[in-house]
Amino acid sequence: MNVTLINFEEKTMEDLKIKILFLSYKGGVGKSSLAINLAAEIDADYVTNDLITTNTKAIQIESNKRRIPKGLLNLDRVVFDFGAMSTQLDHKAVQATEVADVIVIPTLTDIRSLTATIKTVNLVKPMNKPITIIINNFTKEKKFDEAKAFLTERLGELPIFAIRATTLFGRVAKDGEEWLKSIHNNKGEWQLNKSRLAHEVVYNAIIEIGIQS
Repeated sequence: MNVTLINFEEKTMEDLKIKILFLSYKGGVGKSSLAINLAAEIDADYVTNDLITTNTKAIQIESNKRRIPKGLLNLDRVVFDFGAMSTQLDHKAVQATEVADVIVIPTLTDIRSLTATIKTVNLVKPMNKPITIIINNFTKEKKFDEAKAFLTERLGELPIFAIRATTLFGRVAKDGEEWLKSIHNNKGEWQLNKSRLAHEVVYNAIIEIGIQS
């Protein structure tokens, strides 16, 4: 799949309007870490039904609310992050899916996570929105290749991206999004900056898919 990457230095944040939904049938697949990092990368609001994190623009939807407040649905640039679901989409997840420009489903390489990813795709497929998958937290390329082949065989061709295991997420959770924006090679954090740049390529591709939808 050919994707034209966005140059954020040329395209100002004020011009970027996009709604991205991170969703998974299963918890513990890296969903919130990826959603938080992407939100920080594009300076987006971050809306979650999980616990508030170090993300300074995080907005939590209380568990007793049946609907997402209209003001949050109408945000121009927002990353929605919804935690583990049952066998059907709850009403808030349906609302987020309806407004999303692109749906991102993270997964690990183990069979339980991959099976949950297939269930999640099948849950949201009737909404007729672009769906992407991020296989993350792996160390061996073979594991990624096997997981990608497994998903493609069962779901057909979908954009599937790779993000390797990294300590970057832990540092963001500890030090916050301002640290993420300021890391650079001359602080002895060159490997983390290398990871951030690799993640940026994936995030840009997802944004481009959302913009084209």
